Amino acid sequence: MDKNKIKNKLKDDPAFTLEVQNPEVEELMAQYSSDKKAETLNKLIEKCTKSRFLVPANVGENNKPIPLFIKNGEGEAFMPIYTSKAQLSKDHPSPCIVNMPFLAVNNMVANKESKLDGIAFNPFTHNLIFKKPLVKRLRQWKKARREGHPTSPTKGKTVQMTAEQYVIFERMQYEHIFLPAKMFEGGKEFMDRLADEKEKLIDELYEEAYQQKRMYPYMEEDFSVMSMQISDTLNVTRVDFPTRDMAPNCAIRAYLVWDDAASQGRYFVIDAKGDKTTELAEITEDYKRLGYGAAPVEGAELQTVLDLVKKSAEEQN
Repeated sequence: MDKNKIKNKLKDDPAFTLEVQNPEVEELMAQYSSDKKAETLNKLIEKCTKSRFLVPANVGENNKPIPLFIKNGEGEAFMPIYTSKAQLSKDHPSPCIVNMPFLAVNNMVANKESKLDGIAFNPFTHNLIFKKPLVKRLRQWKKARREGHPTSPTKGKTVQMTAEQYVIFERMQYEHIFLPAKMFEGGKEFMDRLADEKEKLIDELYEEAYQQKRMYPYMEEDFSVMSMQISDTLNVTRVDFPTRDMAPNCAIRAYLVWDDAASQGRYFVIDAKGDKTTELAEITEDYKRLGYGAAPVEGAELQTVLDLVKKSAEEQN
């Protein structure tokens, strides 16, 4: 095959061509910027997961493209992606342009080693931002979809959420993904800050995680935080979540455990179940959920958590 034929073949291949067009994505971005509705965001996310975008990049070793990033006035760094060539900056051309599936971009930004704060769509026009908490949740959605998890978008369909469903959805994401991620990433520094700022920090982080800021329904008074120094090296912080907006699989409270000696954290939750019972579970650093069966009575929860931590330590030694 001659070079021209190869060039034409690559041009027509959706994985290589720069002739990318995403009119439906652009329409949904404009609509979401206007109405700020959860239903619109849901449709936009669903469309993005099936789309490819143009990503500016530098050329690294062995001609490997390295995606560029941009910063806002607060110093936050974002990976810019573009819906078409027309959206690319003509004043600041980049060394090369890469055609990437959205999910590949999302995974790069969601990676815990990534220092990026999110994804910026068409920063010179729409300038729609998906911040890191949402990016991480999208990765979990994709994983949940593969596993048929009931909280993920159903196969081939767009989930339409009411305002009430959206509040429950954000709650479950915060309690089971965002907050444990903050602990695992921040380590002792985060635990010390939590012990100092208590309800104020939990409330601020919850609002930060909300994609729909105007729908955030809570105040500091809705939370209760108690930090306990169990030993010279072991700290446990109990976080009680709001009693309203409770639904099956929401957490009633969490126990954040930090072992100074091992520089290791554990995150436990008491989850509400549909039959008015509760379950003790653990969220691991890679977001796996480990169920430990029916939760003990509230007064025995802490001791049960400590027993699990002690058992794991003994098994490792």
